[in-house]
Amino acid sequence: MRIRRLGAMMGAWLIALALTAAGRAQESFPNRPVRVVIPYSAGSVADVFGRIVVQNMAAQWNGSIILESRSGANGSIAAEDVARAVPDGYTWLLVTTFFTTSPSLNITLRWDPVRDFIPIGQICQAPNFFIVSTSLPVKNVAEYVALARAKPGALNYSHPGKGSTGHLGFELFKRLAGIEVTPVGYRGYPQMVADIASGLVNSTFLSANQAMAQMQTGAIRIIATINDGRSKYFPDVPTMAEQGYAEAQVTPWFGIVVPAGTPQPIVDRISRALEAALATAEVREKLDLAGCAVKSAPLGQFADIIKSDITLWAKVVKDAGIPAD
Repeated sequence: MRIRRLGAMMGAWLIALALTAAGRAQESFPNRPVRVVIPYSAGSVADVFGRIVVQNMAAQWNGSIILESRSGANGSIAAEDVARAVPDGYTWLLVTTFFTTSPSLNITLRWDPVRDFIPIGQICQAPNFFIVSTSLPVKNVAEYVALARAKPGALNYSHPGKGSTGHLGFELFKRLAGIEVTPVGYRGYPQMVADIASGLVNSTFLSANQAMAQMQTGAIRIIATINDGRSKYFPDVPTMAEQGYAEAQVTPWFGIVVPAGTPQPIVDRISRALEAALATAEVREKLDLAGCAVKSAPLGQFADIIKSDITLWAKVVKDAGIPAD
């Protein structure tokens, strides 16, 4: 009996010691560099947006946050890396559209956006713009639809990769408009933009910065803003909703998630730092200049956005008949 009591006391002491150590680790978080995995190449818009925010967060903590690019497999390489990381708050993933489109496009996906991650918060939204080649005789969405219906399959559109908003967003628009437009996929933007400028591709969705650059060449015409409201970048361009396609108004967002199992006190601490960063005039201005308007959605709100988008894109993939890999 005495040995049992000593064993029970020792077990209780070890548990208390472990809980105390865990509590201290959470209170001192972060006390070493944080790694933020970017699912695209260095210099990509995701890298730019992420860097703006984490620099402020690192300054708040007087600590170090390191961005690491792990591109490939439409974001899955980065997502799987973070999903398998130790859930201690020191590994984050910057996410965008791929995070919610991948489940319906990849039947062998080895990570799950809901099961394997905890949403920290949305950072910003970067509206796309519906552009056409100036060689195409259309000035608005109605004229584009009319031309596509008159010449089924003759028009084409480009996208930077399967599962991007440039891909599934255009497929959603096609379904709503009842038109046939041939998709042309690329591995990213460089070659795609070159083919748009040359007229090889006659329509696509582009971000604000890309659209502004192409407008200067005189190679494109913007016929719609894909956003909740008109953009200050092109205030004279009506939205998709104004032109009768409100359901096609899907705006890309960017946010941060951490591995499932990360202690709630650490999740809350990261969330507070992110919200504080997004509230500063400097961060808001930098993101705005980079083409991504701050759109805060912390914790549960961001979780709801993720779940809603998973459902939306699954329907788009099914209706468009896009095969899963």
